[in-house]
Amino acid sequence: MTTPDQPRRPRRTATRSIAPGDVAALVRVLSALQVHLLSGDLPGSLTTSLTRHLTGAGLLGAGATPAELLIALDDLAGRLRSGGTAPGPSDETRHLVGFATREQADAFTARAARRAGDEVVEPVPAEPGRWVGDVQWQVTVRVLEPPMTPAFDARIAWLHELADAHAGHLGGWEA
Repeated sequence: MTTPDQPRRPRRTATRSIAPGDVAALVRVLSALQVHLLSGDLPGSLTTSLTRHLTGAGLLGAGATPAELLIALDDLAGRLRSGGTAPGPSDETRHLVGFATREQADAFTARAARRAGDEVVEPVPAEPGRWVGDVQWQVTVRVLEPPMTPAFDARIAWLHELADAHAGHLGGWEA
């Protein structure tokens, strides 16, 4: 503690940065919230709380819908992934599906590519730290239906069924 006769020690300028692992963890938490919001698993009180906090932070407008909350969570995750740069607007969502083997991923890709309107990216090695369990390969499926609509819900249900048929699982989405 300083007395009136003693000069205050100047504050050091603290340069703190967030560790890449922390950013990755936050993005995974946001992705989990999005998946649970899409599936209807989030309690109403949590959805209300998230909406209130994001509205207070200026990321949502008053009276935001669950679809707007979903997009705000995805936008926030996108800014975290890009180091703060706002991602450009998008009329699509990209869904990631993980698999333990390349064969499972290839079989899923072949079936998913047959569905009209889907763009399916060939399997690539799984992003480190994004997946849990034995996921070694990931496939990206582009979906054009707007989130939280009956058409979107039907498409996601179909992706879940197809992923399950090939021992895969959906691991989140990006706008």
